[in-house]
Amino acid sequence: MENISNEALHVLEEIFENENNPNYWRDRFYNLDPRNDMILRGCFKELEDSWLIKTKWADNYPYLIQMLKDGYSYIIHSKEESKKSMSQIERELNDLLDRTKIIKKPINTVPIGTDISEYNRPSDEWMNDVQIFHDRYLQDHPLGKRMKSLLFHRSTGAYTELVSCLSSISRDSSFISKINEELSGETSMLNKTNMYDVFLSHANMDKAEIVDQLYASLNKLGISIFYDKTSLEWGDKWKDRILEGTQKAEFAIIVISENFFDREWTEKELSEFLSKQNQNGQKLILPILHNISNEDLRKKYPSVADIQAIDSNKHSCDEIALMFARQLIKRLKG
Repeated sequence: MENISNEALHVLEEIFENENNPNYWRDRFYNLDPRNDMILRGCFKELEDSWLIKTKWADNYPYLIQMLKDGYSYIIHSKEESKKSMSQIERELNDLLDRTKIIKKPINTVPIGTDISEYNRPSDEWMNDVQIFHDRYLQDHPLGKRMKSLLFHRSTGAYTELVSCLSSISRDSSFISKINEELSGETSMLNKTNMYDVFLSHANMDKAEIVDQLYASLNKLGISIFYDKTSLEWGDKWKDRILEGTQKAEFAIIVISENFFDREWTEKELSEFLSKQNQNGQKLILPILHNISNEDLRKKYPSVADIQAIDSNKHSCDEIALMFARQLIKRLKG
């Protein structure tokens, strides 16, 4: 896959972030001056020429944009490479700033009957996380005292000023380097990256019917997969390697069928993933129901039946791979 410019990559990420916002690009183009309009159109042409997107234009804006599978694959690859090169403080700071793109600014006045606390909750949670970040890293930064006051009083305009402070700190390379040096000798779980994007859990009898094809569809997108058929090597202690895979995977796609029930190792894997998800409090298990109903699943594994599943009879393996790519990209952004 050929490399694209950083400007085009940013536009590709913008397309991904606004897949479900039909009016976004109309408003985006209508508000541009001639110079930036030309640059943005050039980025769209670069993405189309690289077969990452398809677009249809009308009234001087792209009214229909389709992300192609190579587009998802490109974002996954770029996010993984970017995350590998980031330090712990850079990842956390980047996450705080990324979240501001989807948080509505807090307000003081709304129409009668509107619950202000509900409206402001996302920014309140964000400021709580900024408080943690500040106390962990920013006590000695020149902007530290200013941020401490803003976080304490949380007055009108505090959110906007905190965003400005964090943006300035993100460009303070000498301070970030200093923090990185202080952290270099510490062991932190935040620095332990997962080896696999996804673990494919399944019964062996389902390999030929669905799992081999699903592996191929995921692999085409450049996703890192633990699949026993390709991950286990000659001489491996297979039980140890499988347990290691369950601990080092970002997600688990679990293909659940009649063949899955009452098998020692499928249920062992499921138990490992349920335990890990409960401990982390983060989405991990992505169930696929293969020729069974949700009622069948609830009878056998009630705790899994409460997790949103998809039906293999309603989606092709390529469609499932793209659905997973969206989940992975959202996780990598964080």
